[in-house]
Amino acid sequence: MTDDEREIRRIIALQVEGWNRGDACGFAEGCQPDVAFTNILGMRWDTRAGFEARHAEMFRGVFADSYLVVDVERLRFPHPETAIVELFTVLTRTRGALPGIRASDDGALRTRMLEVFVKRHGRWEIAACHNTAVQAGAGA
Repeated sequence: MTDDEREIRRIIALQVEGWNRGDACGFAEGCQPDVAFTNILGMRWDTRAGFEARHAEMFRGVFADSYLVVDVERLRFPHPETAIVELFTVLTRTRGALPGIRASDDGALRTRMLEVFVKRHGRWEIAACHNTAVQAGAGA
């Protein structure tokens, strides 16, 4: 594993830790100020501040005390300063469901998240994040 891959995996681990603390700022820490984020409902934000605000709202509501597990399915470098990371996420202990999103029979919400990392001034940051729900019965 390269130093770049280790650093990207470290940032992802920090995201997971932030989520599991219900800490929107911690969850967004690795993001660029102009991060492009699309959530599982298709809502979009183009700033880290918007990303944080939306997650803070969710941590006070349906995702309060939820628990996130993330598996890095694929990490590739199409350019030395760009990384594309495909994640499979499993979210449990939610306080309900989002409109139009169905949890699996075990109650877990599963998603596939695509994150684009860019290395600027020797530091990796998340430039874009797109999250898609894996609907119950669709398979993983």
